[in-house]
Amino acid sequence: MNAGIGYQNHVLVSSIPPSIEIQPKIIAQHGLTRVQVGAEWKLVPPSAILYVVRAIKTGKRSDNVATCISLAKVEIKTNDANLECVLAYESNGSKLDVVESMALSGLKEMVERRHAILDENWGNSGYKIISSSLEITKKYGCSVSFVVMDPFTFKHEICTS
Repeated sequence: MNAGIGYQNHVLVSSIPPSIEIQPKIIAQHGLTRVQVGAEWKLVPPSAILYVVRAIKTGKRSDNVATCISLAKVEIKTNDANLECVLAYESNGSKLDVVESMALSGLKEMVERRHAILDENWGNSGYKIISSSLEITKKYGCSVSFVVMDPFTFKHEICTS
């Protein structure tokens, strides 16, 4: 609900989100999001299908839970063409700093294995981190981090929350 995607259906995808980032308007108190399409801000309708990369960690009262998705914008050279894409790596655990470090390490390994060229002008020296943590005070709880593909133009853009 706080991320503005509580009324939509989430379809989990693997680690290659679209490469252009957008900034949605999140209306957290209502669990809604608006996305700019041209000059207009469109409401993401309830029951819409959202493609997401997600990290989730559940727990019970007094547990600490944390999640992280790290992102890197890269170029991969092939015989046919140079491909630009964003790679994502998810991790979860109990301590935020450890989870963020694991996600960044895993992502750096993905970049290296693909012999990809990192776009160091994007994010923090080529990397972005989306993370969340929570000390659970109710009976159950969870920490969730999302990279959400824009439902109107998801083939080309992402929104992060």
